[in-house]
This record gives sequence, C-alpha cells and structure tokens, in this order.
Amino acid sequence: MGSQNPRSFPIRFSRVSMPIHRFTEISRGVARRAAVLGSPAIRAGLLAISAALAGAAALAAPAAVCTPPIVAASTAGALVVGNGTASSCTATVLQAAIAASPVVTFNCGASPVTIPLHATLVVPATRSTVIDGGGKITLDGGGRVRLIQVVHENFRTNRVGLTLQHITLTGGKAAGTRYVAPDSANASCAYGWADGAGGAVYVHDSMLHAIDVTFRGNGAASPGPDVGGGAVYATGSLDVAIVGSTFDGNSGSNGGAVGLLQSDGRFANDLFSGNKATGIGANYVGGKAAGCTGVAQASQGGAGGNGGAIAIDGGSDGAQSVCGTTFSDNAAGAFGGALFRTADGAAQPTSFDRSVFQANHADNAGALYVQNANPLTITGSTFSANVATSAGAGEFISDNLHVTNTTFAGNVATRGVGGALSLTNSAASGWIRNVTFSGNRSPGGPGYFSAAIFGTLNFPVDNTVFANDLSADAGSPMQCFFSPGSGTDDVQWPRKRPVGGLDDNVCVTGIRFVDPQLGALAANGGPTPTILPASTSPLRKAGRDCPATDQRGVARNPAQCTIGAVE
Repeated sequence: MGSQNPRSFPIRFSRVSMPIHRFTEISRGVARRAAVLGSPAIRAGLLAISAALAGAAALAAPAAVCTPPIVAASTAGALVVGNGTASSCTATVLQAAIAASPVVTFNCGASPVTIPLHATLVVPATRSTVIDGGGKITLDGGGRVRLIQVVHENFRTNRVGLTLQHITLTGGKAAGTRYVAPDSANASCAYGWADGAGGAVYVHDSMLHAIDVTFRGNGAASPGPDVGGGAVYATGSLDVAIVGSTFDGNSGSNGGAVGLLQSDGRFANDLFSGNKATGIGANYVGGKAAGCTGVAQASQGGAGGNGGAIAIDGGSDGAQSVCGTTFSDNAAGAFGGALFRTADGAAQPTSFDRSVFQANHADNAGALYVQNANPLTITGSTFSANVATSAGAGEFISDNLHVTNTTFAGNVATRGVGGALSLTNSAASGWIRNVTFSGNRSPGGPGYFSAAIFGTLNFPVDNTVFANDLSADAGSPMQCFFSPGSGTDDVQWPRKRPVGGLDDNVCVTGIRFVDPQLGALAANGGPTPTILPASTSPLRKAGRDCPATDQRGVARNPAQCTIGAVE
C-alpha cells in the first residue's frame, strides 16, 4: 500500500477565529505575515537572533523529569522477526509477523539493522499490537512511503491500537493528493495538498503509544492549510501518548513532527528539535479569502504553517498535556514555532509542566499559540530565545491562564508587540504567580512595544518581576500594556524607557521600581534553566503567599519568599 491516506478522513488544522488584537497602525493580515517570514533577510535575522540568545544555554535531550503516563509493554510471547542475521529481517517478513501476532520483536544479529520499506506496514486496528525494536532496529522509508498506518473505521471509539518502543523511524513520506493550485486572481485563497499526513505513522480512531522512539527526517505533504504531521498524525483517536522519544528534523505543512486532529495527546520527557511546519499563511475562513474555492471548504485562506513541532486542532478532543519536554529550534511559517493548539468547540484543558521552549521561531508566536484553553496551565517551565515577528514566546487567545514558577527570558518580537507574550480576551479567573520576565525585547521601533506582555492583565499578577524587557518605541508602554493589572508584591525595572527617557507605564498597580539584580539564565538545579537573583537582591524575602516550591522544586517559606520564579 502506498503512502497516501487510505480513506478520505478529514484533515484540518484551522485557526477558527482571528480576533482583532492589534492597533490599526500595527495590524497585519495573514498574507503579510507570511510574506514577512518568507523574506530570506528577515528569516536570516530571526535565526541569527535566536542563535545568539540561545548561546551558552543550549540544552541536551531531557532526563526523565516527569512520571510517564505509560510504560513499555511486555514482549512475552512475541513472534520474532529474523534468525540472527541482518538479511533475515525484511519488510515482507515484518509485515507477515504484524498480521500474525500482537507482539513483534527482532533477532537480526548483534549490530543495529536498518530495514528498508517500499510499502506501508499495515497494523490491524481491532487488537493491540506491540512492535519492539530492542534499540537496534531502524525502519527506513527512503523518502518513498509512509512507514506504518492503523485505521479503524469509526470515530473516537477504539481503545486498542499500536505500541511502538525502542525503535527508530526515518525517511517516511506521506505523498500529497488532491492538489489545489494558487488562485492567480486572489493570493489569499487557500492552496496546496488536501491529503498526505503522517510521514512515519498515521492512525485513525486507534490508540498510539510510543516509548523510546526516534522519529527522524520524516515528512508530510506541504503546502496545504489542513494537512500535517511530518512524523505522526492521529485523527479521531482517544489516546496518543508519546514518552521518552525524540523528534528530529521532521517536516510537514502543519505540525512538523506531530499532528493531532480530534485526538487526545499526552507528551512526557520528549525532545523536539529542528522540526518545521513549512506551510505559510495559516488556515482561516473569510476575510480576504471570501469567495475562494478553498482546499477543504469555501472561502478558505492560507496554506498552513501552524505548529513547528506539534499542531493540535479539533472540537471533539479533550485535555492535552506536555510534561518534562524540550522544544528547541523548531520553526513555523505561520503560528506557534513549537506548538499550536486550538479547541474549536468548548474550551479544553491544556498544560505545560517543567518543560523548556528554547530558540523556536515563527511568524507569530515563537513558541506557543494556544486558543480557547480552560485552563491553560504553565508551571515550572522556561521560555528563552524564542523569536517571532510578533509574540516572541507565546500568543494566548480566549484562555484561562494559570502561569506559576515560570521564566521568560530573551524572547524577541522583531517587528511586532509582545516580546514575550501577547494576550487577548483572557479570563478574569486566571493568574500569573511567581514568574520572572527578563531581557525580552520588542526592538522594531515606533509602533512595536510591550516587551514583556502585550494585552490587558484582567487577572491578578503576584510575586512577579519584570526586568529589562526593552522596546524602542519612546511613546508606548515598554514592558507591559497601557492600563495596569492588579496584584501584590511585584517588581519592575527600569523606571524610565531607554528610548525617549519617559517614565514607563506600570505593569501592576502599586508595583515597586527597584533593580532586581538578576543573573543570567543558567542551569541552577532542577529540570529547567532559571535566573537567580543576587544575594543582595531586593526580591529576597519580599514575596508573600508563594507556592510551596520554586521553579527548581526547592522548598519555599510561603509566608516570606523570593519574588520571581526562583527562591
């Protein structure tokens, strides 16, 4: 079987609403955003800034930070592929074993073995199947075919499927089908491939568990507004759990590494590095695309580019969680350099715990784009050196934001607002608590400002420090927004804007202006890089009602603690 989708299941990565959350003089349409990032000069600039800021804080693959939601499956009673020689381990023998047995292992000799695939491996969807490579097996599609697929002909009903463990999947390619050419009369109209998702693994209404799997150099079709999942694509599935795995150098129009549509995802102790969402223009309906034929629907605009590493969309999926995971140097042509997440129906929980987002880049939202999450929980995490035209670290729209013990350092909005964050329509029940914003920038000049947070802070901000988040707009708020938020025991520095010399707008009513004496981002213990205040810092013992531990997991005295993420 070839690498195209076996059935016409819907593939969609939409941005269902595009709220107007920029002032007129700095607003940009999707087409212009795509054009800006597509410029070789601008892209080179983003990469140069990202590399310079990442510098000494470059990270290796993460250790097992979080308790995994799944563990490796038993291989008792396995059907063994091979008789002890490399030549005995072929794709034909492997496919026969998968059809005959629910557990498959390998005996291909003492050395690692690569098995070339010229046809997609079909896994039964009516039983659980385990494929265990023993740390020695690589399945290689050579850029010819999708590697594996599991298709159950229903929607979010099936609780069995595929477990992959201790194996490498490389060179998988999902070929595009049903191409729609660009509209010469309207450049905003959607174009590209309608199908061609999941270069390494495609599942529909089937469980997918991956433990200690390396996905390298796999690809989905591009461009296209809906197609995605360079390595893994799941649609209508109840459980996609990926633990202790590495995604390196995968690409697709959306979701350079992983695409989830109407599917629940759990990620723990993973590494996503160098994955790319190669589409541009995002995916939207109406506006300048009104009247277009579209790829999946009428009046559709854009050609993808959402979620450099992971893209998640749908109105039927539930909670999405990421824990102990590192995202480094992933890129998106539109939204979310590391991860893009929208909940199309009711708001759904989305959480990020003890994770690192470093040197990712996108047109908008250098690391995270999250819309309609309740709550959106970010705990014990670090966002550093992420770069975008606007919203350097993250753009959060219509979310109930819960951010605790987290560091935002050295993120950049090159020609837009929100050096670290851009917030729109946030729930009043949210909070920012014991967070450090340091050295974020919005350096584009007049009209580009709010180097820490752009948007109304309509929820409490407590025990938080804003330090040296700089813009080059003399007449607009340098660190935060025009109107202050509420909160207690917060610190801001400097008082005056370096450009123009005017007093900066206060981030929070009653905030104290004093030099916090912060150090550089570094490994200070714990699972994520942090910034320590000096021994003479006024942040020390100046906070109240802090969490019981800091970002590193170090115990605090909640009644008298250090302002910011680190005790």
